[in-house]
Amino acid sequence: MSQISIKNGIKEDPLERSLSREDILKILGTVGYERAFHFYEELATPNGEFAVSLADFCCKTKKLSSKCLAFHFERCDFQNWIHEIIGDFELARRLNSIKVKDNLLRATLYALVKSRINELKDAWSVLLVLK
Repeated sequence: MSQISIKNGIKEDPLERSLSREDILKILGTVGYERAFHFYEELATPNGEFAVSLADFCCKTKKLSSKCLAFHFERCDFQNWIHEIIGDFELARRLNSIKVKDNLLRATLYALVKSRINELKDAWSVLLVLK
């Protein structure tokens, strides 16, 4: 079976699989502090902020420093956490594909994550009706 490869070895079947209710619950759910995304301004300089869900992450992108966002984005930290911990390959893939200047990074991150959350909520609603 062919696979696509994205930065840092994130791989998935090229035909996006449909998500189950369990998948959506996991992606939209929360994780414990130990699996939360911990934000840094630079190496060895945590800023004390962390995100325990996609919704929390989305809100934090609006208030974190541009330096913090650029630091993590350039290292693919956001993409890796979203793929490996949150379990959303599709959002990680979308984030990997964006090419923006620092001054647009905040708005782009927020828009992509918020859009994905809404997309998953809509999918959840459809699955509930089909149940």
